[in-house]
Amino acid sequence: MTPPKTWNIDRLTLAAIYYHPDLALARAQAQSANAAIKTAGQRPNPSITISPTWIRNLATAAIPWIAASSISIPIETAGKRDFRIGKAEHLADAARLRIADAAWLVRGRLRLALLEAYSAQEAERLVHQQYSIQQAINQRLEQQLAIGEISQLEVTRSHLAVNQLKLNENAARKRVAESAILLASAMGVPIEGLTGIDLDFSDLSKPPALQTIPVSNMKEHALLTRPDVLAALADYAAAQSALQLEIANQYPNIQANPGYAWEMGEHRWTLGATMQLPILHQNQGPIAEAEAKRREFAVRFESLQMRIVSDIDRAHSGVAAVLAKWRDAEKQIQLQQQNLSSVQAQYQAGEIDHLTLLGAELEKAIAERAQLDVLVETQQALNGLEDTLRQPLGSTLTDTLIADSANRKGLQ
Repeated sequence: MTPPKTWNIDRLTLAAIYYHPDLALARAQAQSANAAIKTAGQRPNPSITISPTWIRNLATAAIPWIAASSISIPIETAGKRDFRIGKAEHLADAARLRIADAAWLVRGRLRLALLEAYSAQEAERLVHQQYSIQQAINQRLEQQLAIGEISQLEVTRSHLAVNQLKLNENAARKRVAESAILLASAMGVPIEGLTGIDLDFSDLSKPPALQTIPVSNMKEHALLTRPDVLAALADYAAAQSALQLEIANQYPNIQANPGYAWEMGEHRWTLGATMQLPILHQNQGPIAEAEAKRREFAVRFESLQMRIVSDIDRAHSGVAAVLAKWRDAEKQIQLQQQNLSSVQAQYQAGEIDHLTLLGAELEKAIAERAQLDVLVETQQALNGLEDTLRQPLGSTLTDTLIADSANRKGLQ
């Protein structure tokens, strides 16, 4: 199947889910946790003892051998095996949820890298546009200087502006190359992996409308669905199972020890049992450690909740501020466009010269560059909000991809 040539954030996220090493590590950790469930469910093996005995000073003529054997059968009590399995299952759930959380973190870095690539390309285009306009202005000024309409100082200032824009254009090209490397790194592929593909920046060219952001239920949604929150709950459940296991360890296990001995023609069958006597301690130390560990995970969970709520408040206020700033930038661009249209009409009517028209075009290009900076700031704020919510604001496909990432084994 031929891969698509145009890649948006969803397709890039899918590629990162397959190739990024952070997700490969998270899957490997989840596989280790799943294997621990099988270990926790194993029952202890019985053991057998064979002890043939030779009697040297035998007073009778009987065969001087005693053949004896015994088998030891461990019997776990108080449901210890179930508690071990429960602890391992909760830890496996936590590891699986952290795959999705790792996918969200990768997606956030990927979106920022895609935003940097878009910003770099747009900045290069706008700088080149300013450079072309400034060159045209410079040519007009040199013509005016030749006929004595202006002084050399104005032409020199124009030359300096052209040179500065040329330097800015070279820096912009360098930024474009560096942004491609950053994007490849965020995807988890070498830079050659981006050869021959076109990036779709339509999701970044304009921020979503404010009403599409789930302001009212953001906190509840995040606290109920964020994979790191659910993983913290699974960690707490594992700590609870560990505590129950240590409490069950107060009750000693039993070893059944049936045996058989053959001595001088006699068959002797024995029954026995071994049990540890809880006299010196009743496992109080490990129980206290397990209780402290459970409290630790409870505090970690509460701390995570408070941090999420704080992050949502901060991200939401930041988004509201930059969206207002973006609306102001849009109004400024509209005014600049109206001014340019008016100047073009005056130029067509012969009321102004070409130099005035070029000045209006340069002002418009400068305003577009300022608008790009506001757009990047807005998208960065939106990316921070998405990371905090663990929910995309403009894509439903991303949710499906990340939810499915825990079940993907990736490429070997």
